[in-house]
Amino acid sequence: MIVLASLAVFAGLSLNLLLSFALGAAGAAGRAVPHGQAKQSLPLFQIGLLFASVLILWIFFSYFVPSSWQGFSLYFLFFPFSAALCMGLESAGERIFSRLSGKAGSLPAAKKTFSAFTAYEGLVPASLLITFILAGTFVGALVLSLFFALGNLAAMLVINEIRRRSALERVPQCLRGSPLILISMGLLALVSAFAAGISFRILETFQ
Repeated sequence: MIVLASLAVFAGLSLNLLLSFALGAAGAAGRAVPHGQAKQSLPLFQIGLLFASVLILWIFFSYFVPSSWQGFSLYFLFFPFSAALCMGLESAGERIFSRLSGKAGSLPAAKKTFSAFTAYEGLVPASLLITFILAGTFVGALVLSLFFALGNLAAMLVINEIRRRSALERVPQCLRGSPLILISMGLLALVSAFAAGISFRILETFQ
């Protein structure tokens, strides 16, 4: 139980998620929010695909890849496989959405924060790499992939709140928008890295 809890905390706070979002890696999350708009829509569909992609790829590389492929060279396959799976799942999701809604086309623009072509700005292969190294069982991989996705969701919630507060409160014009987010999220990233480091030390003691 302690190991699973440590995996959850480590996954939720590691990968420098907060700072990567602050630097605009998530694309739409870095756009300016008009005055009076409380927050942006969260890409829950793509967050779910992030979770599913990491878990599916872990199963594939752990159980179905030939042993002759194992080793350092295997890591080079993570990105192309991640991009292919993200595009495939997103395409399937768009078809299902169009059938259910009765409208031809893709998912609403507000729900397409990430780019499937880049494997969600590299978040999927990076999460897969950490999961492949740390997870020795399916339960461990499930916990890691789930909390990587929840970590992304938490980062986006924090960004939305910072942007909303900066639009409503007295903030110098030069700090509004991206500068304030970069400063705030950079500090949060340091705290997250510290907490993730503690969780990783706990994991080391049980190995």
